[in-house]
Amino acid sequence: MADASGFYALREIEMGESVMREVERQVMLRIIDQRWREHLEEMDYLQEGINLRAVGQKDPLIEWQREGFEMFGTLMKGIAQDFVKYVMHVQVVNDSSPSSTLSNIQQTSDENVDDKPAPSSKTNSSSSVFGAPDWSKTPRNSPCPCGSGKKYKMCHGRAN
Repeated sequence: MADASGFYALREIEMGESVMREVERQVMLRIIDQRWREHLEEMDYLQEGINLRAVGQKDPLIEWQREGFEMFGTLMKGIAQDFVKYVMHVQVVNDSSPSSTLSNIQQTSDENVDDKPAPSSKTNSSSSVFGAPDWSKTPRNSPCPCGSGKKYKMCHGRAN
């Protein structure tokens, strides 16, 4: 036990305290997520077969509670074992390129925002990017050019 504590302290100094806390957090979340899903699947299997215990003259409710409690204890022990195993063997790779890539993405997105044209105050609500729709040439059963999604005859074609 003393060796494990010493190794952990060495790993913490090697990685840095804040990095070690983040690694612990990520590892713990992943282990709990994986183990909890497995536990729920096992509980589903238990639920499917628990009524067969009544044939063996055992109360299914008591058996469900007893086995569920045992399975939960196994879950907690497994989480603790996996956590120690993964935290002690994790290797952190320092890579400065993702942070520079992130800053490049932010600069690119800022440039794209500046490239957008300013909205015009003279914009007609019925006109689109391609110009005003030609209402006289619209067939009755085609979609209405206003963009409502209705057929022309049920939308603007009613006025004609």
